[in-house]
Parts: sequence; C-alpha cells; structure tokens
Amino acid sequence: MLIRLAILGLDPVQREWLTAVDALRVAGEIDLVGVGHRSLALAKDVADQFQNMTGQQGSLLHSGKSGGRGDRPAAFDDLRLLLKDTAPQVLLMDRPSNVGIDFILACVNQDIGVLSLGPPVENVAEAQALADVLTPRTHLLYVWPRLADAFAFRHCTQAEEFVRPIRFASATWLGMNHALAKTAGAKGAGGGGNRADMSVRSLSVLAWDALATLIDLFGIPATVYASIRGTVGSGDTFHDISGACALTLRFEGESGGGVASVTLSDRVPGAGRRELLLLGQGGTVKLEPDAYEFRDVDGKLIDAGRAGEKEGNGSRAMDTLKEFLRHFSQAPSPARGWDHRLHDIAATMEALVVSHRTGQAESPERFRQLRR
Repeated sequence: MLIRLAILGLDPVQREWLTAVDALRVAGEIDLVGVGHRSLALAKDVADQFQNMTGQQGSLLHSGKSGGRGDRPAAFDDLRLLLKDTAPQVLLMDRPSNVGIDFILACVNQDIGVLSLGPPVENVAEAQALADVLTPRTHLLYVWPRLADAFAFRHCTQAEEFVRPIRFASATWLGMNHALAKTAGAKGAGGGGNRADMSVRSLSVLAWDALATLIDLFGIPATVYASIRGTVGSGDTFHDISGACALTLRFEGESGGGVASVTLSDRVPGAGRRELLLLGQGGTVKLEPDAYEFRDVDGKLIDAGRAGEKEGNGSRAMDTLKEFLRHFSQAPSPARGWDHRLHDIAATMEALVVSHRTGQAESPERFRQLRR
C-alpha cells in the first residue's frame, strides 16, 4: 500500500529531496499528494519541479532538460486544506514561516510522521509542547541531518570504551545555505545524486545536529559560550541563524566532565563538511559521516574504515527518506524510531543565542527550568 506523502516548505534548490521523492513515487512506494508553502506561488514553484522529472536519480531536474511525465501535485498555501484535502500519512517539511507549533502538534496527534529538514521547533517552549505528545523514542519525528545515524558514528559507538571518558571534543560543521546554493548553481548545491552533504536552510540546521551529537556523547552541557558573526534575528527563537559561530561547551559528570569547541558556518561554498575529533583516555577518534579513525595515545593507528557502496544507495536524501518510511511502516517495537531529546537540544540552542547576546556563558538547564 502506498504511503501518502506531502511536502511542506521545501525550496526548488533542494533537488536531492525532490528527486528522492519522485524516485520513490515512480517506484510505487509513495503517493505524492500535495505541496504546501507560505504562499501559493512558492508551493507551485516546488510542485512544478515534478513536471520535469523522470523519477530516477539522473532525473531531468539535474540535467536541465525539459519534458518529463508531467505529474504535478496539488499546491496549497492554506495548511488546514493541505491536511484536510490530501490526508497525508507523512510530511517532508522544511518548516516555513507560516507553520506554527500548533500545526506540527496537529500532525503528530493525527499520527502523521514528520521528517523535518532542520529543527522542527523554534524555542524551548515549543520543544516542550512537542515532546509532551511524543514518546522519548518515536517513529513520528526525525530531524535531518543526524550524524548519530551515519556509518562512522554507528561504528564508533560500538567501541566507545576505547575513548571514554571523553575529555575534549572538536566539532566542525560547515555547509551552504539555500541562498548561497542558488548562486552557486546546481553543481555547487550538491546536485547529481552524490553523497556529499547537501545545502541547508540556515546555520540553525547545522547547530542542531552538532549539539545533538555532543549531547548524545556528553549529556546536556553545563554552560555554553557563543559568538556569532552574522544574523541572529530577534525575539524568543533560534530560527534561521545565519553566518558563522564559535562555541565553547563545558560538561560536568562523575568522571570529571569535558569541554568541546564547535565551529559552525552556513556560508561555505561547495559540499558540506562535518568532522568530529574526540580525545579520551585511550587515544583519539576522528570521524566524518562516512569515515572514522582510531589512534592510541602515542598516535599509532588502531583502526580505520570508510563506508562502501553497500552502506547506501548513492543519495543521502534517498537513504534518509527510505529509512524514515521503513520505521514509520514497521510494527510497534522498542527498536522502532529515534530518540528525539527535543528539550535538551532546544535548551542548548536557546543558551547559544542568549550567550551571543549577553556575551556571557549561559546554562541550558536554566532555560529548561524557566520554560517548564
């Protein structure tokens, strides 16, 4: 039975996701029932992309040719009508400005799965509201990107005793936002179905993944000190920060805690880059999404590996979408879905923004308590 999927808030520059959707539509795995956006014109722009696709990884969307099957989904700017008229089971969402937390809660309460390209919430209060209607491990929400699901991270967690306790982490998350991707062209945006990291909406998308990764390793930080060169916006939100950010995180724990240095930017042309270096009692672990390297305290190489062809289908978007649909369709089980940790990550994101504004280190735990 086809899974009914709707798209919300995507931009035509997100070619990898649109191509993946079309390929699964042609393969008979999904039924693309509608496209929503903050305006009808934007929704139609995305819907029109499907008129020029072949439904395969080397689609006409990438080649720039005209023609194709001409199977255009319905377009909506009224989100109530999107849900009412199309009755989707799954939503592929890059949260646009006209989507409030009430809409996302309505989706989850109707058991609509949400694959969110970046943070699904904009502040701690929204994170708490969404966490309240989800189980800690859920098949109804997946936030992309997620280094914790990459080949290298999965392998390293199987041998984490090699490096624990972790004393220091250096994280570098670099990417290209949609505006830059448009000026760079389809090749610079990661087109062509390769496995390079894809363009992101903003720095907030990179920050969410980097902080989620470190929280998974260390727990929630005791303090966050941040400095941003770019745009932060105003009000009680961490939505769509852009530019470059330097972060220092301090962690506490029974083993003495640790510290992390994080570099973020959404204005780096070319393929994205995510690198994590961990220093621990046994040596170091260096990892990227598709490669890892263990070295002992003397620098001797202990183990290294790189993802092969069998690790994916050649497209991160395709792999991610198929895995989300697989979990969504599975029978209930303890292994179904993902830990979301919405409250912890959102509190750390909020501490990041406030620290930048105050020029002082801030405590995520304080924001957790304030918003309860």
